[in-house]
Amino acid sequence: MSDRTRTVLDEFFRRMSTGDTDGASELFADDVAWDIPGATDLVPWIGPRRNPAEVREFYALLDKGIIKDRFDVERVLVDGPHAVAIGRLRSIIRSTGKVIDSPFTIEFAVDDHGRITKYLLLEDSWHVANAV
Repeated sequence: MSDRTRTVLDEFFRRMSTGDTDGASELFADDVAWDIPGATDLVPWIGPRRNPAEVREFYALLDKGIIKDRFDVERVLVDGPHAVAIGRLRSIIRSTGKVIDSPFTIEFAVDDHGRITKYLLLEDSWHVANAV
């Protein structure tokens, strides 16, 4: 199972690195536990999502809200169907020009069909809300 998880996440990050957010969204299960906790009343792209269509909506809102500067994955730790990606991101808020520079972790789970069933991104949510 660890090999499948690693393969799926390698493909996810490959698609993300080329800007293929539709392709990345296709890797999610029909029923996904997606969350980016934070001030959802201030930051429209964060919060829970439950299916690939809502994941695509996240990427659309994110592209309207930020200018991506860096998204560096430093390491991915895999244990069976579970994985954690550790890295750093840097973005510019379009509406304010403020910079977000934050470490992040993303917790993943991948099912037996090679679909991502869990995505939990943790970042400096106070810094993000303050920048917006």
